[in-house]
Amino acid sequence: MKNIRVILAVLLVGVMGFTACDEDDDPESPMLSTSGDVTVDIEKTVTLEVGASSGTNLTYAWILTDPDGTVADLSDATSATPSFVASIAGTYSADVVVVSSDGGTANETIEITVVNPTYEQEDQMGRPAINTVFNYFGDADTKNAYNQTLPANGSSNAGGFEGILDALQNYIGLDADTYANVLGLDNTTTATVLSTDVLNCNKSASTTYGPSDLDNITLFSNVLNGRGLDNDVVDVTLILAFAGDDLTNLSSLQEGLIADGVAANDKSFSTEFPYLASPH
Repeated sequence: MKNIRVILAVLLVGVMGFTACDEDDDPESPMLSTSGDVTVDIEKTVTLEVGASSGTNLTYAWILTDPDGTVADLSDATSATPSFVASIAGTYSADVVVVSSDGGTANETIEITVVNPTYEQEDQMGRPAINTVFNYFGDADTKNAYNQTLPANGSSNAGGFEGILDALQNYIGLDADTYANVLGLDNTTTATVLSTDVLNCNKSASTTYGPSDLDNITLFSNVLNGRGLDNDVVDVTLILAFAGDDLTNLSSLQEGLIADGVAANDKSFSTEFPYLASPH
């Protein structure tokens, strides 16, 4: 199969421009160097390259064969640097024939191995501070296992999150067994919500980490529904963890625990994409 491809390439070069030689001529074959065999990820653009240290007025003819044995398209099969998109996993074979003006020929083959990589999730951090603060149980393997859990299965770690909530609340004098937050959720339910470390999106409601209306707090509607750049997401989490169900009846200790004290951004956010504030 390879010999057939080379023969085809030679014929193509001959059609493009063959210079006849006298019988006494002894054409010198060009000395070639190539970009060499490579391994790339699938869907990458691959640029092939061939150079010659001898010969003049060189012409090039490339033939690219994909892993299925089919001749594939090149951007410019008669240049020294054609390219193609590696759209199939496996090994491509690129054969090039180079002919000099005196009729000398040389050929090379480049193999391109295309791999389809398998990506692994290494972290999940949809809700700021949740993973950092509440994923603090067990050993490193336990924490890493949570980070590699698909977000849809994040609540499978809720027990560990609940244990952290219980311990923190009991430490400051709250009763974790009876605790309920402003959403009316106990620690078991709150841990289930927060341990799924993704941003929920209810497109029928306004985007806000919330709550946008303290008199009508609705989960995944006006609280924990996406997040705006100006939302104080850490304060919302602290309120859920320590404020209880009545924001008008807080102890002095609770008042000191439901805010991180970080001021709002010192520059206004843009109303146009990407919505970030202008740099200093």
